[in-house]
Amino acid sequence: MKRAAGRGEAYQVRAVERASSILEALRICGKATLHDLARRSGLPKPSAFRMLRTLENAGLVERLPDTDLYRLGVRCLILGQAYLEQTDLRAEARPILERLREEFDETVHLAVLDGELRVVYLDKLETAHAVGLMMSRVGRTVPSYCTGIGKALLANQTGDPVSCLEENGMLLRYTPNTICDPHALRKELKSVRERGYALDLEEHEPGVRCVASPVFGPDGSVVAGISIAGPANRLPKKLLQGKLAEATMRAAREISYRMGASC
Repeated sequence: MKRAAGRGEAYQVRAVERASSILEALRICGKATLHDLARRSGLPKPSAFRMLRTLENAGLVERLPDTDLYRLGVRCLILGQAYLEQTDLRAEARPILERLREEFDETVHLAVLDGELRVVYLDKLETAHAVGLMMSRVGRTVPSYCTGIGKALLANQTGDPVSCLEENGMLLRYTPNTICDPHALRKELKSVRERGYALDLEEHEPGVRCVASPVFGPDGSVVAGISIAGPANRLPKKLLQGKLAEATMRAAREISYRMGASC
């Protein structure tokens, strides 16, 4: 018996699916021959050839001169740029942040760095639990080196942001756990960069902990950070380094993809 098409499947256009598979293969490979594209897309070689010619006429694919290699066409760049120009970071991140909050029922944040390497909160979704005092507010600035989201952002900056903070007298102690020593802070940021997430173990606010991860843009540079934060009694270090870190990194990768990053 033939299976009835699902609600979404009823509106699928096979030719568009095939064209998408070729474009995706070129996105991954960079350059590829007709034979490689047919193999990767699962299309018969004659079908792949016709699809390539159609995409080539539309400017979405181009053949390199004097070779049998194909690559994405300049029209893809134009479409991609148009997408980015119409993309709002906060709007793209919001559904993913909402999902994080629903999954763990803790406060989640979206933030960026300002010109003085301070964290600026763009969005905050509150937990249903009582948290007590948490200083984060949309539009508010806080130090970067002693917050999880700030360390996730600093760790992916070019140059030596720690020297800038030190020279400007910004490495102040807020709690007994604050990392104020430049050498120790550089070591901490190196660990953050290697593992993909940062922790705040009551380094800025007593009793508040968080885990954070960076969001990247199309050129590979960090554009924002997200975090899950809550009281220390609900966020033991093991939970932060395990399930919460995995979820935060996964969410950050999803937002990065929405922002045009190739991750």
